[in-house]
Amino acid sequence: MNVLSSFAPRRASMLAGTVLLAAALHAPAVRADEAAILAELRAIVELSYSANQAAAKRLEAVRAGLPDNMPYRVHRELLLARHTLQSDAGQLDEAYETLESLRELAKANGDAGTVALARLGRVDRLMDQGKPMQALAALDALRPEIGAHPDPALQTRLDIAYGLAYNDTTQFDKALGHYLNALKLAEGSGAATLRSRLDTIALISRLYINMKNAEKGLEMATAALQAYRGTMPPRFKARLIFAQGCAYVVLGRNAEGLAAFEAALATAEEAGLATMEASILGNIADHYLHGKEYAKAETAARKALVKSLQVNDAGATMMAKANLGFALGGQGRIDAAEPYVHEVIAALRAAKATGDLVNMLDETSRMFESAGRTREALAYVREQQAVQSGMLRSERDQAVAALQEKFEADRRQRQIDQLARDNQLKDAVISGKRQEQWIIGLCAALLLAAGVFVYIQYRRARGANAELERLNARLEFHATRDPLTGLYNRRFFLDRMQGRAGMAEAERRQMRAAGVDAITLIDIDHFKQINDRWGHVVGDRTLVEVARRLTDAVRGTDMVLRWGGEEFLIFSPSMPAGQLQPMLERLLHGVGAKPVDCGDVQVPVKISAGTVPMPFCDFPESQFGWEKAVQLADMALYHAKSHGRNRAVIVDGLAEPARVSLARAESDFDGAVAQAAVMTTTVAGPD
Repeated sequence: MNVLSSFAPRRASMLAGTVLLAAALHAPAVRADEAAILAELRAIVELSYSANQAAAKRLEAVRAGLPDNMPYRVHRELLLARHTLQSDAGQLDEAYETLESLRELAKANGDAGTVALARLGRVDRLMDQGKPMQALAALDALRPEIGAHPDPALQTRLDIAYGLAYNDTTQFDKALGHYLNALKLAEGSGAATLRSRLDTIALISRLYINMKNAEKGLEMATAALQAYRGTMPPRFKARLIFAQGCAYVVLGRNAEGLAAFEAALATAEEAGLATMEASILGNIADHYLHGKEYAKAETAARKALVKSLQVNDAGATMMAKANLGFALGGQGRIDAAEPYVHEVIAALRAAKATGDLVNMLDETSRMFESAGRTREALAYVREQQAVQSGMLRSERDQAVAALQEKFEADRRQRQIDQLARDNQLKDAVISGKRQEQWIIGLCAALLLAAGVFVYIQYRRARGANAELERLNARLEFHATRDPLTGLYNRRFFLDRMQGRAGMAEAERRQMRAAGVDAITLIDIDHFKQINDRWGHVVGDRTLVEVARRLTDAVRGTDMVLRWGGEEFLIFSPSMPAGQLQPMLERLLHGVGAKPVDCGDVQVPVKISAGTVPMPFCDFPESQFGWEKAVQLADMALYHAKSHGRNRAVIVDGLAEPARVSLARAESDFDGAVAQAAVMTTTVAGPD
């Protein structure tokens, strides 16, 4: 599956589009022989857009006829042209060596702009290695050396480099800003600016698709293909058709998507664009995976892997290995699939690509679950949940920081307003001193103004304190509540449980009276498929509605909170033991009896749950506390999911000796249930 957005196809080197643009914007007067050579080099680059191999032969013929002491301008354009051809042919190592030669040449000739242009090639290399965060750091380090007002060609290249890095780190708003700036710089007439414009349009189209606005991405790519169909070189045509294919797939128009991918592949093969071939083959494999045509997916993934290794593109290689692993797993060849998926997961962990890692872990757990290997599937689910929890904590911290920054901004603005009024008062005093005949009246006026000022300051202080109280209340709310559903969050539950830990056992028994304290973990079944099919907006609406239905199905004294992602937790204090099963029936039917109305679509929703009562099997809470109860409820939840979903499992008790049975449950819950070491009750959901 295409779970690797940060490893998604990006481009051949964007320096290629800069060669002719730089030449057009910086063409000084040259001698006639130099002018002829430069014209030939530009013609070769032009040819490379449609016939890379023919252009490479022609370039070598030109280079062979040049003297060793060729003019700097000619040598510079020769190296830029060679880099363009090598990049498109997938000869990335050779392309980077050419850039290093260009950097040394430009440095020796005092050409700071070309030195910076060559150094941007190092950023390309980091991107090709799947290291977008390092690429951003390298760009930030290079930015001061470029200066505040670089020439248009260099600024275009810089904006595109930033856009690519921000896109791969899912900072889509920043990426779009840089792409639009590059598009603005590409306005005008001429072949060079046209190619730069087409390059940027293709990138913006892909960005919109990543931003879940596939309609806009398809519209941009189609409009460009129609507007420039008579003047468009194959390289740009392949890139835009490929963008169309990606949009079609996201929109569910799979047949059109596959046709577009195949057309883009044929165009890239005809033009000798090996790097692009690897990217397109990866997406064709992904298409077949979505359609469960695993044998075809394997064939396409193996071709993509061969091509990506040939061009040494780390991102395309990881995508090909992921697709190959899932294609093999889909055919039941799990042992053959494992090395590929393990390598990709390790790479994503190392790159800290959390969004892609969550998707990869989810797909891997489903692969093992389908093969009946529930223990391995459970391990991947656990890691997926841990990564998601970390993402949610980060989002919460960012929200709190944003509120704090707003308060600081408001405070600074009040200080600025105060200084402005103070200056106005000082001006009034100075003006009054110049008019001595009004000194007595002015003094009276100043006294009155001082009184008013003191009163205003008093009112302002009260207002500031009230504003501070409101902000503190908002901060407290966001610290303990989930911003999407409004439910209590994990932090609030942990704080409450820590307070519970300080109670004596007798005090806890007294609070429970004759009942139990139950912990129930709930997970929405197949929630990722809801996001994939209808988008995250529908997914968010579904989460909000499920939260409302869960709250309606429990007592007012029960606590419903969002545990993370699509998981919820219900803490039911002092629950009569005989009411656990009816409560779970209300939850299952309250959520799953009817679809969620999301306007244009009706989303069918079912849940699975696991419940553990406390105290559990007469263990004191010092030995079996709420943490173990949550852990055991999680195992019961996964047992429910692995045995058909749309059901709840209550952990009723343990076989004697209880300690031995508990240890078996913690190591292999499914096996312990099968061997009656753990007693459970299953509650079925609605049909």
